[in-house]
Amino acid sequence: MKNATGQSLDQQLAELPRDVMPRRNLWPNIRDRIQVAPRRSRPVLMAACIATAAACLGSIFTWAALRKVAAPDGLPAIAATAAFTEPGDPKYIKARDSLQHTFRERLALLEPGTRAKIEASLGVIQQAHENIRQALLGDPSSPVLEELWQSTWHDEIDLYDRVVEATQPSVRT
Repeated sequence: MKNATGQSLDQQLAELPRDVMPRRNLWPNIRDRIQVAPRRSRPVLMAACIATAAACLGSIFTWAALRKVAAPDGLPAIAATAAFTEPGDPKYIKARDSLQHTFRERLALLEPGTRAKIEASLGVIQQAHENIRQALLGDPSSPVLEELWQSTWHDEIDLYDRVVEATQPSVRT
């Protein structure tokens, strides 16, 4: 590409001087602009913030240690007598038995290695369910154990569902 003088851009660049000295010293202005003013520390304010935070934490811990959770009088007696057994609802029992029956039928269709892994997983779930039930007998008011115990029921039913769904014969039209 050529301009009005007939020179290419490369020729014009070659003719430019390699060093250009500024007309005046620019460094003092640059230095003034990039220097950050030192932050003024406020040690009294910082100490007050730390003291307030420590007082709040101390109050919270003291309150937590001294408070007494009041539970209804009948709750410990009910929890202590709970057998922690499977639900007795007839609809639940019928649905679970039907699902278990279908699970056993479909499980028999699987390869022996796959079947063994599924049965081992089911055994782990059932053993965890029993271990949590035993722990609940020792600590019947534990909401965490109660939730875990119910979770193992769901895990067992989910395992049955997954096997039944995975072995569902495909419908062809």
